Amino acid sequence: MTARTSLTAAVGALLACGIIAAPAGAAVSHTILPGETLSGIAAANGLTTDSLAAWNGLSSDYLVIAGNTISVPTAAETGIPAATTDTTTAALPATTAPASWLGAIPSPWGDLYLDADAASSWNAMRDAALTTYGVDLYPAGPLSAYRTSAQQGEMYELFLSGTGAPANPPGYSSHELGVSVDLATPEMRDIVDQIGWQYGWGKFEAPDEWWHVSWGG
Repeated sequence: MTARTSLTAAVGALLACGIIAAPAGAAVSHTILPGETLSGIAAANGLTTDSLAAWNGLSSDYLVIAGNTISVPTAAETGIPAATTDTTTAALPATTAPASWLGAIPSPWGDLYLDADAASSWNAMRDAALTTYGVDLYPAGPLSAYRTSAQQGEMYELFLSGTGAPANPPGYSSHELGVSVDLATPEMRDIVDQIGWQYGWGKFEAPDEWWHVSWGG
């Protein structure tokens, strides 16, 4: 797919973090962050996955790859009704913890989940980051914290088919244990490097992935 021309970096950054949706009347370019999905981006902007995929000439099950860009239109531009509140996709965060051993952490997509102890430590580190640096810490996308084995398997199959980002096979990802987060920005990673050790968070695996941090207990 040929990426459409990017707009300003500021708009792209806000849209990438899920803080703003596409402005009325004009499509904007969105740079894919680690852990983001086509359906998650669509939902954050009031679109259906099918309409966003069609706008970009993609299939609805296409796994977007970090670093690539896609165009995010308004619902009016697609000519297809926007997503409604009862639209559900596997990429949207659960409204309750998927398992009793998980705890919630805030994100632009609602609560995401980690191992309860890891979540408690993450939230304490997040509070410290906000207080000391004025920077929030949150996962890059709806699948950037805990993942079920089924979700990990889907990502791995897409990776094997050549249409997805690198992913471990199910049973071999620390995301399935709820002890890893893919961060949204390098600034967040810098803060974790500075204070994460106090909360058991740091860079313990995946040395080639700046966004991936884990909880060591």
